Amino acid sequence: MSQSVDLARAQQRFARRQRLVRWRSWLPWAIGGGLVVVAGLIVWLFYFSSVLAVSGVRISGADTVPLATIEQTAAAPIGTPLAKVDLRSIADRVRTIPAVADAQVTRAWPNKIVIVVTERVPVVVVTDGSRYELVDATGTSYRTVPDRPAGLPEAKVTGVRRDVTIHSVVTVSAALPETLRAQVRSISAASPDSITLNLSSDVKVVWGSSDDSARKAGVLSVLMKRQAKVYDVSAPDLPVTKGEKR
Repeated sequence: MSQSVDLARAQQRFARRQRLVRWRSWLPWAIGGGLVVVAGLIVWLFYFSSVLAVSGVRISGADTVPLATIEQTAAAPIGTPLAKVDLRSIADRVRTIPAVADAQVTRAWPNKIVIVVTERVPVVVVTDGSRYELVDATGTSYRTVPDRPAGLPEAKVTGVRRDVTIHSVVTVSAALPETLRAQVRSISAASPDSITLNLSSDVKVVWGSSDDSARKAGVLSVLMKRQAKVYDVSAPDLPVTKGEKR
């Protein structure tokens, strides 16, 4: 009787060991299969389902450009899975807006696109006598306004090389010390090499080209210690004054 009991117990232990061996042999396959299923669900969730699809756009950094203009130009693909959206293309489209200097586009999970714009900042207003163009530090004319904005130097630009001349005027304006820039009523330029600053009290500064603008500004600061009607720094090594008060 005891032998039969021992035999039954031995058979049970053997059966358990066999089941354990089979389970261990199948365990890696079960784990691998589970991981494949989970990976498939993740891919489906992010790239094919509507759960994480684009539902709207958040815009920041816009002060003068209407949000509706940015949103329309961005043309964010509403309803497209967020992970599949081409962010670079959206940024490139937003940068085509004249008043936008740069745009950064990111994803905001679970379903938003975030657009951060950097608007152009005017440093000079260019006029031909009938309209006013806002120009930023890169020399880019990006907006026309009906009236002259306050606080910006006015540049009267003529001649055929207008774009080059405007860029030269911006370079000169940027080189001026703040105290001197505040005295500038207007800037006249018929070409990139014939820039003149018109100051208050009918005082003129013959600047010439935008070359060596920083040096010319330094020479002019010293030269203006003399009271004169005309200061010529077009050749900074040989500055000239006219109409000095004795």
